[in-house]
Amino acid sequence: MVRPLIPPALRPGDRIGIMAPGGPIRPAEVERGMAYLAGRGYIPVPAPHLGARHGYLAGTDVERLQDFDRLLADRDLSAIWFARGGYGSARLVADLDLSPLQERPKALIGYSDVTVLQAAALRALGLATFYAPLVSELGDPAAFSEASLWRALSSGSGPLDYELDPRSVLRAGCGEGPLVGGCLSLLVSLVGTPYEPTTDGAILFWEDVNEEPYRIDRMLGHLRLAGRLARLRGMLVGRLVGCQAKEPGNDLPLAEILEAHLKGTDYPVVLDVPAGHCPGKITLPLGRRARLDTAGARLSIPGV
Repeated sequence: MVRPLIPPALRPGDRIGIMAPGGPIRPAEVERGMAYLAGRGYIPVPAPHLGARHGYLAGTDVERLQDFDRLLADRDLSAIWFARGGYGSARLVADLDLSPLQERPKALIGYSDVTVLQAAALRALGLATFYAPLVSELGDPAAFSEASLWRALSSGSGPLDYELDPRSVLRAGCGEGPLVGGCLSLLVSLVGTPYEPTTDGAILFWEDVNEEPYRIDRMLGHLRLAGRLARLRGMLVGRLVGCQAKEPGNDLPLAEILEAHLKGTDYPVVLDVPAGHCPGKITLPLGRRARLDTAGARLSIPGV
Protein backbone atom coordinates (compact mmCIF):
# COMPACT_ATOMS: atom_id res chain seq x y z
CA MET A 1 0.00 0.00 0.00
CA VAL A 2 1.17 3.53 -0.79
CA ARG A 3 1.75 5.45 2.41
CA PRO A 4 -1.46 7.36 3.22
CA LEU A 5 -1.59 11.13 3.35
CA ILE A 6 -2.42 11.76 6.99
CA PRO A 7 -3.61 15.19 8.18
CA PRO A 8 -1.88 16.65 11.24
CA ALA A 9 -3.39 16.04 14.66
CA LEU A 10 -5.98 18.57 15.77
CA ARG A 11 -5.01 20.80 18.69
CA PRO A 12 -6.99 23.44 20.63
CA GLY A 13 -6.66 26.76 18.86
CA ASP A 14 -7.03 25.18 15.40
CA ARG A 15 -9.55 26.68 13.00
CA ILE A 16 -12.17 24.26 11.67
CA GLY A 17 -14.30 24.97 8.60
CA ILE A 18 -17.98 24.00 8.85
CA MET A 19 -20.09 23.30 5.75
CA ALA A 20 -23.06 21.24 4.60
CA PRO A 21 -22.36 19.38 1.34
CA GLY A 22 -25.71 17.59 1.22
CA GLY A 23 -28.96 18.22 3.08
CA PRO A 24 -29.98 21.48 4.76
CA ILE A 25 -29.00 21.98 8.38
CA ARG A 26 -31.14 22.46 11.45
CA PRO A 27 -29.59 25.73 12.68
CA ALA A 28 -30.06 25.11 16.42
CA GLU A 29 -28.30 21.72 16.23
CA VAL A 30 -25.36 23.11 14.28
CA GLU A 31 -25.06 26.09 16.63
CA ARG A 32 -24.86 23.69 19.57
CA GLY A 33 -22.24 21.67 17.75
CA MET A 34 -20.12 24.74 17.02
CA ALA A 35 -20.48 25.86 20.63
CA TYR A 36 -19.19 22.44 21.69
CA LEU A 37 -16.12 22.86 19.50
CA ALA A 38 -15.52 26.36 20.81
CA GLY A 39 -15.82 25.01 24.35
CA ARG A 40 -12.97 22.62 23.61
CA GLY A 41 -10.80 25.47 22.40
CA TYR A 42 -11.30 25.23 18.64
CA ILE A 43 -12.39 28.04 16.32
CA PRO A 44 -15.37 27.07 14.14
CA VAL A 45 -15.42 28.89 10.79
CA PRO A 46 -18.86 28.54 9.16
CA ALA A 47 -18.94 28.59 5.37
CA PRO A 48 -20.86 31.52 3.84
CA HIS A 49 -23.82 29.39 2.68
CA LEU A 50 -24.00 27.09 5.71
CA GLY A 51 -27.59 28.06 6.47
CA ALA A 52 -28.82 28.04 2.86
CA ARG A 53 -31.60 25.79 1.61
CA HIS A 54 -32.63 24.71 -1.88
CA GLY A 55 -35.33 22.07 -1.53
CA TYR A 56 -33.66 18.98 -0.05
CA LEU A 57 -30.20 20.50 -0.50
CA ALA A 58 -28.20 22.89 1.67
CA GLY A 59 -28.22 25.56 -1.02
CA THR A 60 -27.68 25.26 -4.75
CA ASP A 61 -24.89 23.12 -6.16
CA VAL A 62 -22.99 26.32 -6.99
CA GLU A 63 -23.31 27.62 -3.42
CA ARG A 64 -22.22 24.36 -1.83
CA LEU A 65 -19.34 23.94 -4.25
CA GLN A 66 -18.18 27.49 -3.56
CA ASP A 67 -18.23 26.78 0.16
CA PHE A 68 -16.26 23.58 -0.19
CA ASP A 69 -13.68 25.08 -2.56
CA ARG A 70 -13.24 28.03 -0.22
CA LEU A 71 -12.58 25.79 2.79
CA LEU A 72 -10.27 23.51 0.83
CA ALA A 73 -8.16 26.47 -0.29
CA ASP A 74 -7.99 28.13 3.14
CA ARG A 75 -4.52 27.28 4.46
CA ASP A 76 -5.45 28.56 7.94
CA LEU A 77 -7.96 25.73 8.43
CA SER A 78 -6.83 22.45 9.98
CA ALA A 79 -10.04 20.52 9.25
CA ILE A 80 -13.36 20.57 7.44
CA TRP A 81 -16.10 19.21 9.68
CA PHE A 82 -19.33 18.48 7.86
CA ALA A 83 -22.51 19.80 9.44
CA ARG A 84 -24.87 17.04 8.33
CA GLY A 85 -25.39 14.27 5.80
CA GLY A 86 -28.64 13.81 3.93
CA TYR A 87 -28.12 13.79 0.18
CA GLY A 88 -26.16 15.95 -2.24
CA SER A 89 -22.42 15.27 -1.92
CA ALA A 90 -22.43 13.23 -5.13
CA ARG A 91 -23.66 16.29 -7.04
CA LEU A 92 -20.45 18.14 -6.12
CA VAL A 93 -17.71 15.56 -6.31
CA ALA A 94 -16.95 15.76 -10.06
CA ASP A 95 -16.31 19.53 -9.85
CA LEU A 96 -14.26 19.62 -6.67
CA ASP A 97 -10.64 20.69 -6.76
CA LEU A 98 -9.05 18.53 -4.07
CA SER A 99 -5.48 19.52 -4.98
CA PRO A 100 -5.07 21.99 -2.05
CA LEU A 101 -5.21 18.96 0.27
CA GLN A 102 -2.03 17.63 -1.31
CA GLU A 103 0.05 20.54 0.03
CA ARG A 104 -2.03 21.28 3.12
CA PRO A 105 -3.79 18.10 4.27
CA LYS A 106 -6.92 18.74 6.33
CA ALA A 107 -8.98 16.34 8.39
CA LEU A 108 -12.30 15.65 6.62
CA ILE A 109 -14.73 14.70 9.38
CA GLY A 110 -18.22 13.24 9.07
CA TYR A 111 -20.15 10.19 7.84
CA SER A 112 -23.22 9.04 5.92
CA ASP A 113 -23.55 11.07 2.66
CA VAL A 114 -20.03 12.39 3.31
CA THR A 115 -18.83 8.88 2.31
CA VAL A 116 -18.68 10.13 -1.30
CA LEU A 117 -16.29 12.96 -0.45
CA GLN A 118 -14.10 10.82 1.78
CA ALA A 119 -13.88 8.14 -0.89
CA ALA A 120 -12.96 10.72 -3.54
CA ALA A 121 -10.19 12.17 -1.36
CA LEU A 122 -8.83 8.69 -0.67
CA ARG A 123 -8.92 7.67 -4.32
CA ALA A 124 -7.37 10.90 -5.63
CA LEU A 125 -4.82 11.66 -2.94
CA GLY A 126 -4.61 8.74 -0.52
CA LEU A 127 -5.98 11.10 2.14
CA ALA A 128 -6.98 9.49 5.43
CA THR A 129 -10.30 10.84 6.76
CA PHE A 130 -12.49 10.33 9.82
CA TYR A 131 -15.82 8.50 9.84
CA ALA A 132 -17.10 10.47 12.79
CA PRO A 133 -20.07 12.41 14.18
CA LEU A 134 -21.40 15.38 12.26
CA VAL A 135 -21.35 18.89 13.71
CA SER A 136 -25.12 18.68 14.18
CA GLU A 137 -24.58 15.78 16.62
CA LEU A 138 -21.82 17.29 18.76
CA GLY A 139 -24.31 18.99 21.09
CA ASP A 140 -25.77 15.59 22.06
CA PRO A 141 -23.40 13.62 24.35
CA ALA A 142 -25.31 10.40 23.71
CA ALA A 143 -24.77 10.59 19.97
CA PHE A 144 -21.07 9.75 19.98
CA SER A 145 -18.14 8.49 21.98
CA GLU A 146 -16.25 11.60 22.99
CA ALA A 147 -13.19 9.59 24.02
CA SER A 148 -13.00 7.79 20.68
CA LEU A 149 -13.52 11.00 18.70
CA TRP A 150 -10.76 13.03 20.30
CA ARG A 151 -8.37 10.12 20.56
CA ALA A 152 -8.64 9.70 16.79
CA LEU A 153 -8.50 13.39 15.89
CA SER A 154 -5.52 14.04 18.14
CA SER A 155 -3.56 10.98 17.02
CA GLY A 156 -2.01 12.42 13.88
CA SER A 157 -0.02 9.55 12.40
CA GLY A 158 0.20 7.74 15.73
CA PRO A 159 -1.31 4.33 16.51
CA LEU A 160 -4.94 3.70 17.42
CA ASP A 161 -6.52 0.62 18.96
CA TYR A 162 -10.16 -0.49 19.06
CA GLU A 163 -11.57 -3.23 21.24
CA LEU A 164 -14.18 -5.37 19.50
CA ASP A 165 -16.91 -7.48 21.07
CA PRO A 166 -15.90 -11.17 20.73
CA ARG A 167 -19.61 -12.05 20.54
CA SER A 168 -19.85 -10.07 17.29
CA VAL A 169 -17.32 -12.20 15.41
CA LEU A 170 -19.10 -13.86 12.50
CA ARG A 171 -15.98 -15.38 10.97
CA ALA A 172 -12.67 -15.67 12.80
CA GLY A 173 -9.29 -14.79 11.41
CA CYS A 174 -6.69 -12.10 11.00
CA GLY A 175 -6.33 -9.67 8.12
CA GLU A 176 -4.38 -6.52 7.36
CA GLY A 177 -4.92 -3.77 4.81
CA PRO A 178 -6.16 -0.22 4.39
CA LEU A 179 -9.45 0.48 6.17
CA VAL A 180 -11.93 1.69 3.55
CA GLY A 181 -15.67 2.11 3.37
CA GLY A 182 -18.54 4.08 4.79
CA CYS A 183 -22.27 4.06 4.19
CA LEU A 184 -23.21 1.00 2.13
CA SER A 185 -25.73 2.68 -0.17
CA LEU A 186 -23.19 5.37 -1.05
CA LEU A 187 -20.41 2.85 -1.61
CA VAL A 188 -22.64 0.95 -4.04
CA SER A 189 -23.46 4.19 -5.87
CA LEU A 190 -19.73 4.76 -6.47
CA VAL A 191 -19.04 1.41 -8.16
CA GLY A 192 -17.64 2.06 -11.62
CA THR A 193 -16.93 5.73 -10.96
CA PRO A 194 -13.52 7.41 -10.55
CA TYR A 195 -14.35 8.05 -6.88
CA GLU A 196 -14.83 4.47 -5.75
CA PRO A 197 -12.39 3.33 -3.04
CA THR A 198 -10.23 0.37 -3.97
CA THR A 199 -11.28 -2.72 -2.02
CA ASP A 200 -8.68 -5.21 -3.22
CA GLY A 201 -6.47 -6.06 -0.23
CA ALA A 202 -8.52 -3.82 2.06
CA ILE A 203 -10.54 -4.19 5.23
CA LEU A 204 -14.02 -3.04 4.25
CA PHE A 205 -16.17 -1.22 6.78
CA TRP A 206 -19.81 -0.61 5.94
CA GLU A 207 -22.98 0.42 7.71
CA ASP A 208 -26.34 1.95 6.84
CA VAL A 209 -29.62 3.17 8.28
CA ASN A 210 -33.29 2.39 7.59
CA GLU A 211 -32.53 -0.20 4.92
CA GLU A 212 -34.62 -3.37 4.98
CA PRO A 213 -32.81 -6.72 4.82
CA TYR A 214 -33.69 -7.32 1.17
CA ARG A 215 -32.15 -3.96 0.25
CA ILE A 216 -28.96 -4.75 2.15
CA ASP A 217 -28.97 -8.13 0.38
CA ARG A 218 -29.30 -6.41 -2.99
CA MET A 219 -26.51 -3.91 -2.29
CA LEU A 220 -24.10 -6.57 -1.06
CA GLY A 221 -25.04 -8.62 -4.11
CA HIS A 222 -24.12 -5.67 -6.32
CA LEU A 223 -20.70 -5.44 -4.67
CA ARG A 224 -20.21 -9.19 -5.05
CA LEU A 225 -21.18 -9.21 -8.73
CA ALA A 226 -18.85 -6.26 -9.32
CA GLY A 227 -15.99 -8.26 -7.76
CA ARG A 228 -15.61 -5.91 -4.81
CA LEU A 229 -15.92 -8.55 -2.05
CA ALA A 230 -13.67 -11.31 -3.42
CA ARG A 231 -10.25 -9.95 -2.50
CA LEU A 232 -10.85 -8.25 0.84
CA ARG A 233 -8.64 -8.91 3.85
CA GLY A 234 -11.47 -8.40 6.33
CA MET A 235 -14.92 -6.93 6.84
CA LEU A 236 -16.34 -4.78 9.62
CA VAL A 237 -20.09 -4.24 9.66
CA GLY A 238 -21.31 -1.23 11.60
CA ARG A 239 -24.29 -1.17 13.93
CA LEU A 240 -27.31 -1.19 11.63
CA VAL A 241 -30.09 1.11 12.83
CA GLY A 242 -33.66 0.76 11.57
CA CYS A 243 -32.70 -2.08 9.23
CA GLN A 244 -35.41 -4.51 10.28
CA ALA A 245 -38.10 -5.79 7.94
CA LYS A 246 -41.25 -3.68 7.94
CA GLU A 247 -43.52 -6.66 7.28
CA PRO A 248 -43.58 -9.85 9.39
CA GLY A 249 -41.80 -12.71 7.67
CA ASN A 250 -40.08 -10.44 5.15
CA ASP A 251 -36.72 -10.98 6.78
CA LEU A 252 -33.48 -12.92 6.70
CA PRO A 253 -30.71 -12.83 9.30
CA LEU A 254 -27.72 -10.70 8.34
CA ALA A 255 -25.44 -13.69 8.90
CA GLU A 256 -27.34 -15.65 6.26
CA ILE A 257 -27.23 -12.74 3.80
CA LEU A 258 -23.49 -12.42 4.28
CA GLU A 259 -22.94 -16.15 3.94
CA ALA A 260 -24.49 -16.03 0.48
CA HIS A 261 -22.40 -13.12 -0.74
CA LEU A 262 -19.09 -14.07 0.90
CA LYS A 263 -19.09 -17.65 -0.37
CA GLY A 264 -15.60 -18.68 -1.44
CA THR A 265 -13.80 -16.16 0.77
CA ASP A 266 -12.16 -16.77 4.13
CA TYR A 267 -11.32 -13.37 5.63
CA PRO A 268 -12.49 -12.35 9.13
CA VAL A 269 -15.89 -10.71 9.54
CA VAL A 270 -17.08 -8.78 12.59
CA LEU A 271 -20.63 -7.45 13.02
CA ASP A 272 -22.25 -4.72 15.09
CA VAL A 273 -19.29 -2.35 15.33
CA PRO A 274 -20.71 0.79 17.03
CA ALA A 275 -19.91 3.19 14.19
CA GLY A 276 -22.12 5.13 11.78
CA HIS A 277 -25.80 5.91 12.26
CA CYS A 278 -25.97 4.75 15.87
CA PRO A 279 -25.86 6.36 19.31
CA GLY A 280 -22.46 6.32 20.98
CA LYS A 281 -20.68 6.03 17.64
CA ILE A 282 -16.93 5.57 17.63
CA THR A 283 -14.65 7.37 15.18
CA LEU A 284 -12.80 5.36 12.56
CA PRO A 285 -9.80 6.58 10.52
CA LEU A 286 -10.59 5.60 6.93
CA GLY A 287 -7.64 5.23 4.58
CA ARG A 288 -5.10 4.15 7.17
CA ARG A 289 -3.61 0.67 7.35
CA ALA A 290 -5.40 -1.54 9.85
CA ARG A 291 -5.09 -5.00 11.34
CA LEU A 292 -8.24 -6.94 12.20
CA ASP A 293 -7.54 -9.80 14.63
CA THR A 294 -10.55 -11.66 15.97
CA ALA A 295 -8.43 -13.79 18.34
CA GLY A 296 -7.46 -10.64 20.19
CA ALA A 297 -10.82 -8.96 19.41
CA ARG A 298 -8.91 -5.93 18.17
CA LEU A 299 -8.82 -3.50 15.28
CA SER A 300 -5.38 -1.91 15.40
CA ILE A 301 -4.13 1.07 13.41
CA PRO A 302 -0.31 1.14 13.51
CA GLY A 303 1.58 4.40 13.58
CA VAL A 304 3.42 5.54 10.47
